[in-house]
Amino acid sequence: MNNVNIFQELEDLRYRKNISQRKIAILCNVKPASAGEWFTKHHVDDKYLWIIANSEYGDDRFLLALLCYELRLSNTYLNSLRKSKEDSLSTLISTQLEDSESDVAITNLMNLLSVEIPNKEAIGSYSMELYDTGLKMILSAANILKSEGISVAEALLERREVNNARA
Repeated sequence: MNNVNIFQELEDLRYRKNISQRKIAILCNVKPASAGEWFTKHHVDDKYLWIIANSEYGDDRFLLALLCYELRLSNTYLNSLRKSKEDSLSTLISTQLEDSESDVAITNLMNLLSVEIPNKEAIGSYSMELYDTGLKMILSAANILKSEGISVAEALLERREVNNARA
């Protein structure tokens, strides 16, 4: 069940980063009156939310909230966000630790799924560990790209070029 209030998350981001409606309008390439209407109606189109999340104003909290909103995941993921400092190296180390925990979960899931009547509660718990790891990896990659001034689109193009060169 998705219980992320993405508009409230946007408002919280504006407060954390001191972002005016005018700055949001400029960032999203819309008229200030249009952005003002978003905040009056408490609704912003998803395409603008992604622009904001991927801008210099976006942060881990808002990106994770948007991912949870889009994937219809519980807002409980937002509570576990601050396991590490915000610099790229700390985030990467934290992601590696999370990945190690996920490896254990994968092994446990394989063992559970190989029995005739698996324990659904345990399956749920280990599966959520995989979700946690995936989200942490996405945030880590996004932060590293952002800190290095590389857009996701640039990274994807470079990856395609590398893969094409290998083929």
